Amino acid sequence: MNAKAPLSDLDALLAAHFGFAELRPFQREAIDALLADHEGGRVLLVAPTGGGKSLCYQLPALALRGTALVVSPLVALMEDQVRGLEARGIPATYFASTLPAEENGRRLAALRRGAFKLVYAAPERLGHAGLGAALAAAGTSLVAIDEAHCIVQWGHDFRPDYLRIGEALALRGKARMIACTATATRAARGEIVRRLGWDPRKVVTVLRGFFRPNLSLCVVRVRSPREVLAEVRRVLAEALAGPGAGIVYAATRKSAESLATALRADGWDAPVYHGGTAALERARISAAFAARETRVLVATNAFGMGVDRPDVRIVVHAETPGSLEAYYQEVGRAGRDGQDARGVLLVTPKDLALRRRLCRLGPDGAPATRAETSRALGRLAELVRYIDGKSCRHRILLRHFGDDPRVIDGGCGRCDVCVEAEPPDTVRDPPRFEDEPELPPRDPEREPASPTKPLRLPVPAGVPPELFEALRRYRRARALALGVPAYVVAPNRALVEMAMLRPASAEELLGIRGMGKGRVAAHGQGFLRVIGGEAVEA
Repeated sequence: MNAKAPLSDLDALLAAHFGFAELRPFQREAIDALLADHEGGRVLLVAPTGGGKSLCYQLPALALRGTALVVSPLVALMEDQVRGLEARGIPATYFASTLPAEENGRRLAALRRGAFKLVYAAPERLGHAGLGAALAAAGTSLVAIDEAHCIVQWGHDFRPDYLRIGEALALRGKARMIACTATATRAARGEIVRRLGWDPRKVVTVLRGFFRPNLSLCVVRVRSPREVLAEVRRVLAEALAGPGAGIVYAATRKSAESLATALRADGWDAPVYHGGTAALERARISAAFAARETRVLVATNAFGMGVDRPDVRIVVHAETPGSLEAYYQEVGRAGRDGQDARGVLLVTPKDLALRRRLCRLGPDGAPATRAETSRALGRLAELVRYIDGKSCRHRILLRHFGDDPRVIDGGCGRCDVCVEAEPPDTVRDPPRFEDEPELPPRDPEREPASPTKPLRLPVPAGVPPELFEALRRYRRARALALGVPAYVVAPNRALVEMAMLRPASAEELLGIRGMGKGRVAAHGQGFLRVIGGEAVEA
């Protein structure tokens, strides 16, 4: 077994191959546990989509002697990962049934010579003697199970080899192992550990926070397919008025094709990605989207895992997904660059009836077993509780995935539930200043100003007027960009205190009445820059 790699070596490799100055705290924690001095380290890493999970096995693989085996679910995902590693100067390859026999043999020979630092394979390939022998010859540095939630999600339904990963990996001896996923409840985490054959007492579980403060979530109830299309058109036009991309998810291939046809008529590119699309075409569509050659993609849940495009500004679910885990993973593709993004879930009366019917069907269209139906209906029930929820949607997600909902103090201030539940705030102590509705921008040539509607709100006595107006302008621009009322960004009371107290840090901003953690995380830096005298755009 290889000794633990020195941290200085890891930092040097991180900078040289990945271009990062330092690891994030959760990455450091996961890598330290994986490289612990004792043999047979076992790590379960749960972090949101786009959180940097792959680096937690790619960097150690680069530092250790031998070859890392990565168990991955999809050929397209393997191809994408290998392309990315080769571009960074890291030798890697994958094995799949789609490879010609001659190419498969060539790669096995190179693997036996130790030519690769990482090798990707689907669970179905783990039992192949040729791959096992080649890995043994090269020396297995570690094993990573990517998208580990598939053990629970797919293993029971249509890929039983996922349930046998533990048996197959037992042949790798005491190799270090890490399982990575973006979506796993406490119960799912337990099943992953059991199916892999790990001793739960020796597993280090690393959970990265699931709260995405830059992501606005909402559920929109519509009555018909016509209203669904109208809403999809509306939210895409809003979210993509500037740069960026959008993904529209549908529940069935037929729905995806229909939506794509309508969106193409509107001028969007809108290619369709689903299980019935030819493999080469799926690869082309995925590569074009990742390369920013496509702005709007319409897909079923066949599209998603491993997709790395940071500037997705909106994810629309035109029909309900099958579970809260699937929804979180899919909507989590929005805003991976940390900028503002939206997740819109559309629900019609027929949606849930369709989902219940799908719960009773197996992946091949035949009737599902009683156990399969029960599991699917249970996942659907959790999603329905999210749809009907009357509390902050981000808090519902945090509780569902076992994270601490208290990280959002008083609600996120960005989801539709928080927006609708929070009344306009009012300062009751002098200086008295009541919230008034912000007016939409007017075209002065078409709509003359009404003398009954003041264009400027009065500034309370004792409040610096120029700074207050600058803060109010930023708040209004921010609210218009997000499509929410102005008081959701910050109540008037908070603007008054900001102008008078001039906070200089996020910590000081938390002391302003009405500015909780959610608001400070989502909008605080902009307000601080305004207070510092900068001209800030939303």
